[in-house]
Amino acid sequence: MPDESRKTGKDRAAFLGERRNLLKAGVAMAVAPVFAGMSVVSAPAEAQAGPSKDRKNVLIISSSPRMNSNSEALSDEFMRGAREAGHQVEKIRLAEKAINYCTGCLACISDPGFCSQQDDMAEIREKMLAAEVLVLASPVYFHAMNGQMKVFVDRVCPIYTMLRDKDFYYSVSCAGGDSQVESSVNSLKVFTGSFSGCRDKGVMSITGSWDGGNVKGTRAGEKAYEMGLNA
Repeated sequence: MPDESRKTGKDRAAFLGERRNLLKAGVAMAVAPVFAGMSVVSAPAEAQAGPSKDRKNVLIISSSPRMNSNSEALSDEFMRGAREAGHQVEKIRLAEKAINYCTGCLACISDPGFCSQQDDMAEIREKMLAAEVLVLASPVYFHAMNGQMKVFVDRVCPIYTMLRDKDFYYSVSCAGGDSQVESSVNSLKVFTGSFSGCRDKGVMSITGSWDGGNVKGTRAGEKAYEMGLNA
């Protein structure tokens, strides 16, 4: 029995070490473009390839607490295009969900997929795993994602090693300029860069706007629609 206990302890330590190393590697890969000064405010060329012939499962995570927010309006235009292309699309408004902040209990580190908190994140995590395309929509708060999005990001920890081969789009709005868009998208890419085989497909943004409802009829809205059509 003592030998078996020592073996079990070594196996557990090795498992935890492997997960920690994977997390460090993912964050390092995501942060590198930030320091390299890479531009993130334009869509890659493949986003213009034309409507997809394959039906995809698209999940939009909108973190703005405001109704009719610009970041959500952009994602709505993306959703309109994606549905016209034949994809299945669902939008989740975090403001309408009960999501507690991460307590740092580390239960998910020793038991991947498990979270000690029982709230609406359990269902959201399942939908993230099932999705092929994810859209992260957030207003810019102090050059980064807003608080609601950050709480959501932290609570994805139980499944971060299981999220693989996803396409990511980003939707952000701010009262400032392009530099705020870039820093906010980079803050989101630190998160998505922790996942294996995931691809950044494009950024939707609108700048210089405090008030909501400013997307309709703009080129920014048209671009968001086109991205959805070509997702």
